[in-house]
Amino acid sequence: MFTKPKNGWTDILLGDFEGLGSYIQDVPVEVMDACIRALRDGVPVELHFDEEGSEFTLTADETVKIVAQGYYGPEEYEVKLSKLELIQEILGDMEKFFEDWVEWPEEYAYFEDHEKEAKQAFYDERVILLQGLLAELREELEKIS
Repeated sequence: MFTKPKNGWTDILLGDFEGLGSYIQDVPVEVMDACIRALRDGVPVELHFDEEGSEFTLTADETVKIVAQGYYGPEEYEVKLSKLELIQEILGDMEKFFEDWVEWPEEYAYFEDHEKEAKQAFYDERVILLQGLLAELREELEKIS
């Protein structure tokens, strides 16, 4: 689903759909929060992505439905993935590109050379945040298995 984050962007690829995740959102935090909530509360996964000029909403329950709103009006996609399959794919992408997601926020890129301690503190806090979300997501998945 997610490609390796680079320069504040990640490609989002599902079936025939191609979208973007932008640094203006904290993609890993928002996505993992939504997945945890969906598993815990038994509701669909609902995600909204602002592509800076277009946007799309992804909803996953029995299948994944994507509604993209761009320059040419709305487009709809359906992907034959269940909510659980989507969440497992998201978990894999979060783990695979963990360090890149730690460095994802725009603030991380703008630390000056003389701010090494502040940059390291920011990095360390981010590691703790994302590790906690990954652990919580794994725990919710284990409850279902």
